[in-house]
Amino acid sequence: MKNAGLRDAEFLDRGALDAELTRVFEKCHDCRRCLPLCPSFPSLFGSIDQHEQEASELTRAEAREVIDLCYQCKLCYNHCPYHPPHEWAIDFPKLMTRAKLVQTREEGIPLAEKLGAQQDRMGQASCLTAPLTNAAFRNRAVRLLMEKTTGIDRRWRMPTYESKTLTRQLRDHQPGPGPNGRAILFSTCFVEYSEAETGRATLDVLEHNGVSVEPGYRACCGAPFLHGGDLENARRNAEKVVASLAPRVRDGAHVVIPGPTCSYQIKHEYPDLLQTDDAALVAENSYDVGEYLWKLRGDKTLDKQFPKPLGRVAYHLPCHLKAQNIGFRSLQLLKGAGADVEMLDLCSGVDGTWGMKARWYEQSLAVAEKLVAGVKQAGADRVATDCPLAALRIEERTGQRAVHPIVLLREAYGLGESR
Repeated sequence: MKNAGLRDAEFLDRGALDAELTRVFEKCHDCRRCLPLCPSFPSLFGSIDQHEQEASELTRAEAREVIDLCYQCKLCYNHCPYHPPHEWAIDFPKLMTRAKLVQTREEGIPLAEKLGAQQDRMGQASCLTAPLTNAAFRNRAVRLLMEKTTGIDRRWRMPTYESKTLTRQLRDHQPGPGPNGRAILFSTCFVEYSEAETGRATLDVLEHNGVSVEPGYRACCGAPFLHGGDLENARRNAEKVVASLAPRVRDGAHVVIPGPTCSYQIKHEYPDLLQTDDAALVAENSYDVGEYLWKLRGDKTLDKQFPKPLGRVAYHLPCHLKAQNIGFRSLQLLKGAGADVEMLDLCSGVDGTWGMKARWYEQSLAVAEKLVAGVKQAGADRVATDCPLAALRIEERTGQRAVHPIVLLREAYGLGESR
């Protein structure tokens, strides 16, 4: 079934899936344009070559490897000349999601996937025990045990959890009058539990530009569930988020999201996941934070006075931001703030939990090699990325702390400095 939706009857049918895998694999093999993008395509083309160019001859194990190696960076969709509305309607990331959903329907969800997708439960528990949790993550014995139970490689740099969630930190916050609009800050699970600085910087910069900001985190966007093949929980989380946001959006607010995976999920996955008017409404009125600030610039309401220089900045462009086709807004905003910016349009090889896992860890490092080298060679005063997982990879491999561009913009405005 070409371009099948999550609600279509055949979407989770094994026979229909296998037929679509063969169809798409044949087209991809003939084209090979996506060969350098990720490990899935070298695996696919190598396996087909071993079967005398016949995609239909792939074994279940060979197809499974292609699916497992896909970490949902989404880059192949825009790179492909045959994606919708082309008559071939090739959507490789969606097909890989479909295959993962069928796979978990047949086999169940591994315990490690179940644990890794529970971002809210883990985040809330980790914040309650932040000193102990953060200390435990630095303990080699704990990390070894964690690797065995969750699959997360002992070398992966874990985030530092806040002692209070961002929502608790903003409990007494009173939104200003907002002459330039009203925004709901959907802080993302990462910002909510372990990177409150990004959320506070978003609030400070928006309020500085006359936007009334109110907290709006209800639940994780559900991307970890969807990428792990848990359709039921992905929908459940999407329903919670939409139920919380839709009434305020109808009342005139926009949703601002300081995380590209979450903004992609809400804007591009929710309409298909839920297929409701409210999901479409929320998607249409959601913005990644850089995108929203650029909207203010277009409305001529963005303050362009930046009294504090930022120096030279190495800026990493995340895959999930690039996939949204909104331009290089963070790059342009940093340049507008006077920074000398070198953009690193290179993948960090993390994308969800794939690059954290011991099973794929070495391959994820191979994907990230060019980015790591680029950061080291840039010789920048600061490193920035919109993606919190890419920031952890950069710090893990270079020792340099990478912050969200909004943190640097707050600093350039003279509103505060990053920790």
